[in-house]
Amino acid sequence: MANQRYIKSGLYFKKDKQAQIYKHHSGGYDDEGFPTGDYYTPVAPALLWCYAKQLTQEQLYAAHAYWNDETRLFVFNYRNDVKQYDLLYYAGKDQWYEVTRVDTTDDYNGELFVYVKNTRAPKDDAIKPYGYEP
Repeated sequence: MANQRYIKSGLYFKKDKQAQIYKHHSGGYDDEGFPTGDYYTPVAPALLWCYAKQLTQEQLYAAHAYWNDETRLFVFNYRNDVKQYDLLYYAGKDQWYEVTRVDTTDDYNGELFVYVKNTRAPKDDAIKPYGYEP
């Protein structure tokens, strides 16, 4: 039913790019009580298929009006584990982004719209494999 809604309204997002979403975890403490550092784990064992596009000048202007530095939009199949401040690695551009907001269309679970802004890559030792538990 939800797919018919997208077809009728002419919205279709060809998911031909790949990206990975990383969840932020606060590090624990070592045996001596010192913090071990924050780390990031992927939400899936492999890259996720998505639609990606750079925001238009009009969209950038609207985002800046609300003190938001969004630069790109990603569309994934629906997931409920993507939140603001998660990191997103776009494999096509070898670029890292920070999630600024997450949205669905009219509260349907068909497509997940993820807006991001540019950020620096985390340190190599902060990236952990899927399923990592300290």
